[in-house]
Amino acid sequence: MSLENFSIIVPVFNGADTLGTCLEALVGQTYPREQFEVIVVNDGSTDATPRIAASYPVRLINLESNEGRIVARNTGARAARFETLIFNDARVIPELDLLAKVHSRNYEPLLPAVDAYDGSPWGFARFFHLLRCRLYSKYYHTMNKTEEYFITPDNFDSVPKGTTNFICDRTLWLKSQLPEIDRYTNDDTRILRQIVGERPILKTHAACVTYRPRTDFRDVMIHTYERGPRFADYYLRPGGKYFFLYLLIWFLILLSLAAVIFSPVLKGPVLTGLALGFLCLVVYLSRTWRDLLVVGFCLPAVVLSFGLGILKWQVTGWVRGTGSNS
Repeated sequence: MSLENFSIIVPVFNGADTLGTCLEALVGQTYPREQFEVIVVNDGSTDATPRIAASYPVRLINLESNEGRIVARNTGARAARFETLIFNDARVIPELDLLAKVHSRNYEPLLPAVDAYDGSPWGFARFFHLLRCRLYSKYYHTMNKTEEYFITPDNFDSVPKGTTNFICDRTLWLKSQLPEIDRYTNDDTRILRQIVGERPILKTHAACVTYRPRTDFRDVMIHTYERGPRFADYYLRPGGKYFFLYLLIWFLILLSLAAVIFSPVLKGPVLTGLALGFLCLVVYLSRTWRDLLVVGFCLPAVVLSFGLGILKWQVTGWVRGTGSNS
């Protein structure tokens, strides 16, 4: 099937800070205007999001309350005129010839390369760049050298992926939806996992988008906290990639607390070991001497907010009577 017509779906909740730039790039695509549409699904925003969206030639769908990103995406998917869907988050700025390149490549499902680093030597932008370089070293460094690769069930848990910008056939997308979701469901990862079971996802550098990361301390902390439960929902359950590492971390935390509380003699060695472990991690993530300051400041804040999010997931599971085994 030739990819000629596209429905671009922008699910957004309180995205006024980047929505205008995003829509400017989408409606300004170097592609025949009659062959694509832009649908903005306003997910109950309380800021200027609906006013900004209404100032552009897009279809605006307003949800009465904040239903969550997957509901917003599927609302747009079902309302779309065309069968090839492009999900584009409000923080994602596509290159102006994105549609032309997707049409030329003529394959879906497809993930364009994402440029999420603006070159800043300081702050959270630099920290998350360093983190991605370590987590996805095999792929993160080679995307400039190798044009594309396929995401399959075999490499799925080892490659960078997401739906910040994702091209997929509507039938395949809707077929891959989860039977039940809640605020803690890692819908992105689970849906993509369903999709690769049907057809490999192409990750290509032939098309590219720019992601505008959060840089404000408060915004980063809130976002990281909210990602904690979603990460845990997929990766920390039994059978998940990091399940045994999660158990080991809990064991070490409880062992350290027990040593500090019940054996004052061990308090010093335990605290010293934690400090050395932290320093080793800072050095491991850093690339320059300046990075030591960046990682040393950002790492504790991110670990705390992300960890609290995971703890929320765990406690919520216990309250529901399911824990991490649900």
